[in-house]
Amino acid sequence: MSSDHLSRRQLVKAASLAGGAVVFGLPQFLQPTTAEAYTPSSKMAWWYQARFGMFIHFGSYSYLGRSEWAFFSDNYTKSAYQTQVSAPFNPVNFNADTIADLALHAGMKYLVITAKHHEGFAMWNSKVASFTDTTGSKLYNLHNYTAYQGDLLGALKNACDARGIKFGLYYSIMDWDHPSQTADHSTYYSDMASQSARSAYITDMKAQLQELVTTYDPAILWFDGDWCGNPSTPTLTDWWIQSDGVGLYNYLMSLKPSLVVNERVKRNLGLGDFACPEQTVPAEPLDRLWETCATMNGAWGYTTWAENSYRSVQTILQEFVTVVSRDGNYLLNIGPKGDGTPTPGSVTVLQGLANWMGTNSDSIYGTSGSPFTAEPSWGKFTKKNGKLFAHVFTWPTGGTLQIPQIYNSINRIYLMNNPTTSLSYSVSGGTINVTVPTTAPDANDSVVVVEVSGMPAVVADGVYELICARSGKALDNANTSTVGSNVIQWTLNGGTQQQWTVTGLEAGRFKLVSVRSGLVLDNGGSTSAGAALVQQSDNGGSQQQWSITALGNGYYQLTNRLSGMVVDNANTTTDGQPVIQWSANGGTQQQWNMIKVG
Repeated sequence: MSSDHLSRRQLVKAASLAGGAVVFGLPQFLQPTTAEAYTPSSKMAWWYQARFGMFIHFGSYSYLGRSEWAFFSDNYTKSAYQTQVSAPFNPVNFNADTIADLALHAGMKYLVITAKHHEGFAMWNSKVASFTDTTGSKLYNLHNYTAYQGDLLGALKNACDARGIKFGLYYSIMDWDHPSQTADHSTYYSDMASQSARSAYITDMKAQLQELVTTYDPAILWFDGDWCGNPSTPTLTDWWIQSDGVGLYNYLMSLKPSLVVNERVKRNLGLGDFACPEQTVPAEPLDRLWETCATMNGAWGYTTWAENSYRSVQTILQEFVTVVSRDGNYLLNIGPKGDGTPTPGSVTVLQGLANWMGTNSDSIYGTSGSPFTAEPSWGKFTKKNGKLFAHVFTWPTGGTLQIPQIYNSINRIYLMNNPTTSLSYSVSGGTINVTVPTTAPDANDSVVVVEVSGMPAVVADGVYELICARSGKALDNANTSTVGSNVIQWTLNGGTQQQWTVTGLEAGRFKLVSVRSGLVLDNGGSTSAGAALVQQSDNGGSQQQWSITALGNGYYQLTNRLSGMVVDNANTTTDGQPVIQWSANGGTQQQWNMIKVG
């Protein structure tokens, strides 16, 4: 495993992993969305709605109990590793039903298990001839190289199918065992013997992948071991490049078009179907579908010392909810012991998650990210049509939970663990003030449900007039279609130059398009206070993305993503005055009444 392979390499080299006061106010500014941050393809729809999966690192390295990088970190020769680690591996106690039940009860909708990790050991009866031990006489796989004769992957596939869990397989592109490659301790990758060996290996790798797709019909193929450099043509050290990743993805689509494939056919290049940061939670939604994978205890494959380093259920649960609130999926790992049994620590965590999901899963499945980009001090938000879910990690001590105001009409508010009892609330000053019990219903995450009409958002998509509270004048494109011209304030006249189409974007942001010109409200690409706002052709840049914060009484503040500054009428009542950006100060020159006219 490695998303940021440099940090991972440092961890491997060190042979270890890293194993306040709360204010219940609102964030400084909030950004809305009227729909999910992403519009997934039909192929990705189930995956996007699932939100939660199980990762399983299990291979011959599990016998040793020194992590999946033991071949590399312990400086094994190929022959020594094969005979001392892989040959004695015998997972006789692996129970596919037990594993699938743990995933099911924890609320996991899909599962990905390692079919072949960097060690090169195949967990199925692969018949591709080049994947052998150093003697060349034995195929290097679970069936031919160990005493275990069952079809472990097949049993797990069947157990998942029986429970409605989507089945997936992990496959490492890099292979420390294969005759074509040698582990390189200076690059933390592998070196190829020759260009002809490289070509032959890629052909045989695709043959193994065809075996996996044909035999197990996975819903997901999850790649890794792709992190070498990306020269224009492959070298013997940087031997897997972008064109190889493109070719691999296209090959897989020819085998099964519905396969979901992660970006690590060659990472950080926009390939595959989703991005996959590792052991980290992005600070905000990414620019494409994404999933983060995480360990419970700092180790992927079974590692004896890490059995005393499990994170708490609370920490893992809150990380999971944070990921979903930022519109991502969460792939949580377990590393069974060499005999195939799940570790007690992983069972404890999964059972803790099962307890929470049994009550609160509606706030996870089928949700999209928070309608607000900034996050409250007390927790996170998720949403779906008709419901805003407030995930309260730190329960308010004063009996009132403050939730940012949304435009939707509120039907009622209640605790997810007590849906028959409505909570009282009031709306004022841009906030929904909810009266809550003294004690938190759940110490890890109490969910408050705001039941509304439609998709929760600060404002609805539509056509608006924006009237400044300071001057009473409208945001106006100066009645021109000229690219780069200043946006001004002018006496309200009902013309299309004063009408702006407000449309939700990814990551809870909006763009404002002049009805008169079709050009977009833009901050001029500047971070300077006092810079004039202009209209520009739509380029999708951060200078054209605006948050909208409800202030109460129909007024809003608009904040530019690039500069962090707000729309300001320059504190004047003069017709024709260019509208500028300025640091937020709460003045009426920065407050805009948004009147929906279409």
